[in-house]
Amino acid sequence: MTQLFQCNLSQGTARTHGYIEARGAKVGKLVEIKDPGFEGLWRVDQVSSKGIEETVLREKQRKDRHFNQDL
Repeated sequence: MTQLFQCNLSQGTARTHGYIEARGAKVGKLVEIKDPGFEGLWRVDQVSSKGIEETVLREKQRKDRHFNQDL
């Protein structure tokens, strides 16, 4: 099972947040975001104190997308 942590990320003046694997979730580490529109390396600025299993996160995201379609 893969543990993910919510992180604040920066690249120059650009800021974003996302869930990344525990091995990259360390302040100061440079990580690659594997989504379109996010090129180059991003610096991890902050890491949540509690992680979430990837399967649990994906199910939550699926339910959230389904809920938003019903609005």
